[in-house]
Parts: sequence; structure tokens; C-alpha cells
Amino acid sequence: MRTVYTIAFSGNDMLMVYNPKRKGWEMPGGRIENNESVIEAAVREYAEESGYTVNIISAEEMNGCHVCAAVLGKKVDHGELESKLFSELPDELAFERSEYDHTVEWARAVIVNTR
Repeated sequence: MRTVYTIAFSGNDMLMVYNPKRKGWEMPGGRIENNESVIEAAVREYAEESGYTVNIISAEEMNGCHVCAAVLGKKVDHGELESKLFSELPDELAFERSEYDHTVEWARAVIVNTR
């Protein structure tokens, strides 16, 4: 299964969604459909879960999935999950902190270098 998730920033803050099934905060993402590119899937999954648009700046394959760095756009819908901006990773994460550290650092560097 091919998956993608997006780390999107508004200034220095990143938007995360709360996944009640996993009982923690995570980056919006999900499965890449057969007819989609990585970018198309990232934009669709982000909007479905958070209700926001994103401008994808870069995409890389990391740890068996695709990770996108993006700039947060406008809120266009309610989204399936609760969303919130964070300046740092919260304590209550859906996955192990080690799975976030490198990817958030990479995404932040990508976005900072495009400003």
C-alpha cells in the first residue's frame, strides 16, 4: 500500500489532526489511490482530514511512505478530524516521536528555504 502524509506550516506553526482511533495527534495523510500522483493524494487527504488547502513545496519518500512539505492554505471545509496548530510536537502523538522528528525537521527546512 502506498501512503502519503503532509507537514504543512503557517508561519512557524504546523497543523496536525487528532486521530481518535490512535488517540493522538498526527499529520494529515492516507492512501494514494491508483489514479493519483503523490501530490494529488497529499492535497486530497489533507483537505479531507483537516478541511484546509495546502501548497505542496516538496515530496520525498521516507521510511516506506511519501512525505510532503507544504504551506498551509485556507480553511475550506470542516474536515473529518479535529485540527490544531502547534509550534512544537505535542506530547500526545499517534505514533512514536522518533517517526516525527526527522520528517518535521526536514519539512521545516524546506519551507524556511522557500521564504
